[in-house]
Amino acid sequence: MAGTRRVGIAGSSGRLGSLALRLVQEADDLEPVALDVREGLDLAGLDVVFDATVLGASQQLVDQSLEAGVPVVVATSGWTDERIGALRARGAERIRIVPNFSLGSVLETHLATIAARHFTAVEVVEAHHDRKRDAPSGTATRTAEAIGAVRGFSPATPDEPGRGTIIAGVPVHALRLPGVVARQEVVFGGTGETLTIRHDTTSSDSYATGILLSLRAEAQPGVTVGIGDLLGLT
Repeated sequence: MAGTRRVGIAGSSGRLGSLALRLVQEADDLEPVALDVREGLDLAGLDVVFDATVLGASQQLVDQSLEAGVPVVVATSGWTDERIGALRARGAERIRIVPNFSLGSVLETHLATIAARHFTAVEVVEAHHDRKRDAPSGTATRTAEAIGAVRGFSPATPDEPGRGTIIAGVPVHALRLPGVVARQEVVFGGTGETLTIRHDTTSSDSYATGILLSLRAEAQPGVTVGIGDLLGLT
């Protein structure tokens, strides 16, 4: 089909990768190509790469995509501000790193950055299924970093082990439980009041719209984080 985009999918046996594979297979304007980082990569002829692997493999895949000049959408957790900064420092181009493809999650983080201007205390609590490897999640890490970029926060008792992981001055607490898909709460505290911004994922299908948006979007210069620009958010 004329105009069909060839999408290389790495990590197609995982939860997110298998969803991306199904979405691409069902789309009239996309064609899937399975990639296996362990067997060596041939990126020739691809229009975009979708990475849903683990951090070590993801870093390798990003390096090879840069070398081949193929845009890459990174869905793998572990790409912290420091790692993203290193990519930018080396002049990386046409990379989109997406902590979460759920539209509600993206909006939650955006709303949290607005609330951060008006409150002096905040904590993040996230919960995922018990098979999720990383804790805290990439979404929670990115949310804390985005909040911390708005203003400086300092936890009341940063040295207490029960305070969670401190990211950009924001305590982040991670729960791993069977029966949970994904949930995140951002809780702000002020004088005489609290504000809670909460997002619940009840099905991995919530990621579908964001995945397709990112695969169909024209690759942007440099390194883009998230899909907020594709939703008209600044």
